[in-house]
Amino acid sequence: MYFLSPIDGDVLMSVEDGFVKDEKLITTVQIRSQENQRILINDVLAKEQDGNYLAEISLSKRKNLITAKNLDSGESIEIIVYWFKNAYKTYRLGVDDVIWCFENVYKNQDVYSSIFEDPFLNIFKRLHDKFGTFVHMHLFYQNEDGSFNLSMFPDKYKNEFKANSDWLKFTFHSKSEFPDSPYKNATYEQVFSEGKQVEKEILRFAGKEVLSKITSQHWADSNLKATRAFRDLGFPCIDAYFIFDDNGEPMVSYYLDKEQVKHAQSRDFWVDNSEDIIFIKDDIIINEVPLDKIDSFMEGLSAKKGNCFHYLLIHEQYFYKDYFNYESDYEDRIIKTVEWCHKNGYKPSTISSIVFEKED
Repeated sequence: MYFLSPIDGDVLMSVEDGFVKDEKLITTVQIRSQENQRILINDVLAKEQDGNYLAEISLSKRKNLITAKNLDSGESIEIIVYWFKNAYKTYRLGVDDVIWCFENVYKNQDVYSSIFEDPFLNIFKRLHDKFGTFVHMHLFYQNEDGSFNLSMFPDKYKNEFKANSDWLKFTFHSKSEFPDSPYKNATYEQVFSEGKQVEKEILRFAGKEVLSKITSQHWADSNLKATRAFRDLGFPCIDAYFIFDDNGEPMVSYYLDKEQVKHAQSRDFWVDNSEDIIFIKDDIIINEVPLDKIDSFMEGLSAKKGNCFHYLLIHEQYFYKDYFNYESDYEDRIIKTVEWCHKNGYKPSTISSIVFEKED
């Protein structure tokens, strides 16, 4: 006897996975077992259909236990699933590989009276002012050649960072852009140390208000111990692509095995209950989608079952003219993607307000 749907760690969405009635999510659970059995699912007698057993149950909490009991054999199994009540038809914008804008403000600290005089940061201020978009930037500690690092950034803008912390967040990404896959074979101690190094500087120049329990790891392919370090740094929620390489091996998927990656591909969120880690699926890498293809990409994305929350992601470096992959329409791509969300009824949100909502 085993669960077909949902499975352990699944995150359910209002409307997508059932319907809401009296502040409860009514959803159908499906079990596989031998034929002609009497099976209770959360005390509801399941109906049999060719060895599959279905029962409509109600969930009322963020974290929910589902138990299936075979009254004939005595066998009992259980899973933990989640209901993120506030996730349905929302979006958030993440920015990876961020360091260059901080270097620019550092170089212009005697000129800039505001962080938003920086051309890159100004994009997101205007985006928030127009659409209410929540932006989360994931920071390197230093630039490629080590000539600038966050310890050099002045604290003169701290009050401004705090004043905008309701919509603009900063967290640890990795030490620097290179080498690729920095934490694939890293130790717990390395990750924890580098994370604390970035956190220390963010606290100094921006304050605790800009921090979050969510982050994005550079390349998102750390081993289990290294991923635990991210969790213990205060990031129980991290994102990934959940894809496979040309040889069919998991790629940009942390330590998850093939079966887990395949399942995570089909969900907005999935929780590894054994490690207490919440995974978020990246939905669009904006710098990889041409401007004239964004609308069709988003339409295709939203048509897929399990895509109710849109994680929009872009990388910083494509904004700069001296970057070898410079995109002259960088800002236009972001605006186009966010505009699509608004035109199609998706509301801006923070991931924290979705994942860590309070419950009685």
